[in-house]
Amino acid sequence: MSNEVYVLDTSALVGGFFPEFTDADQLTVPEVVEEAQSLSVKLKLETAITLGQIKVKEPSEESVSKVQEKIGETGDKVSETDVKILALALEIKEEGEESVVVSDDYAIQNLSVVLDLSYSRIAKPGIKKVFEWKKECPSCGETYSTEKNECEVCGAELVRKPKT
Repeated sequence: MSNEVYVLDTSALVGGFFPEFTDADQLTVPEVVEEAQSLSVKLKLETAITLGQIKVKEPSEESVSKVQEKIGETGDKVSETDVKILALALEIKEEGEESVVVSDDYAIQNLSVVLDLSYSRIAKPGIKKVFEWKKECPSCGETYSTEKNECEVCGAELVRKPKT
């Protein structure tokens, strides 16, 4: 049995991850089960859960808060599911085990690096560098934190850009 714990995102299952081909423990969050829409992915996931290959676990609120804090720093756009995937991986790491986030989602990979978590990709190439984001006004050039949506100077809708 491997000492790694794979934390699976929906994109891993869609991208072709096969739970039966690894000895590593495998976890996911309830939202991934809900997101599985194609019949083949849904069947693969439900079968793996039934056979005990994948366990479904909710991360602690403390871990979720730590991830949300980092998201506030980087400005990444992620879903609640993504936050929980990262929080679960962080929790496992803090318990002394080696967690590996399995995802083709670039924002998840970016945050994995920022959170000092290992990640593995399936179908897409992985990220080449880590980004932090800002919001910028396309009209007057003012920059803002990623929480803002409208320029305070001219009222234009802000666009998200990588910090340089």
